[in-house]
Amino acid sequence: MSMGNVSVSSTARRRIRTFSVWIWVWGALVLFVGALNTYADVGIGEEGLAILGDGENPWDVDEPPVFEPDGTTYSGAGSGLIRIPLEDHNQDPYLVRLVSGDYLDLYVTGVEDLDQPADDRGYPENVAYFYDPDDEALVLPPAGDLELWVRTDDPWEFTLQKAEVDEITDGFASGEGNDFLVYRGDAVSARFVHKGEGVFYVTIQTIGERSDRPIIESGDVDQRLSWDPTDAVYISIEADDARGAWSVDIDELAPDDPEPAESPAESPRGTP
Repeated sequence: MSMGNVSVSSTARRRIRTFSVWIWVWGALVLFVGALNTYADVGIGEEGLAILGDGENPWDVDEPPVFEPDGTTYSGAGSGLIRIPLEDHNQDPYLVRLVSGDYLDLYVTGVEDLDQPADDRGYPENVAYFYDPDDEALVLPPAGDLELWVRTDDPWEFTLQKAEVDEITDGFASGEGNDFLVYRGDAVSARFVHKGEGVFYVTIQTIGERSDRPIIESGDVDQRLSWDPTDAVYISIEADDARGAWSVDIDELAPDDPEPAESPAESPRGTP
């Protein structure tokens, strides 16, 4: 019997409509809270949803706490600032791995706002957020000193060290398990394929922008992603070892002046 012959009672239809409405309301609420957390300093703390005070944003403080490293480890009891001079980072990417703490956001000061007073700074760029220990993210320093703002209400600890990133030089990369990749070129899209049973998460990030995770899947995946033109795009792959294999195929552009194809030698006169 085809589905077209199945009748649905009015009571069932009302339940379906009610369920759909509540799913829509919940999704809208999640997006609304996320927007408030990013742009209006509203967050969820121990006492529920609340407006965060000026002290919760370390960039609004004239003399914010400054955290110093213990080797590659940073820790603190709340919000504050980490400074790394340009000559030390040289715009190499850093890998942040949360050791302890929850609901921690990282922000980076724009180059134009470096050394500006607290009341004359622009809002820093939110580049990463963490919910659980062992969460990881890349931080891409700008063409200036790195001012990395930590925003949280709770004690925290993370490691911060330069990341090992594999360069995509021939337009193609493949592997199993986690990896960090960088592509430097004119292409603005790539095909991402995963074969197997494990998870496949892809994060796309460029300098000065918040990371975006457009693929959160498991099993077989075949999807094309694009990004805005940029000097370098960083691609983070999270996948299960021995449960799947992945590949990234960059849609590289044809050269502006391709070399003309060689024409076949002409046959001798009178030869068929």
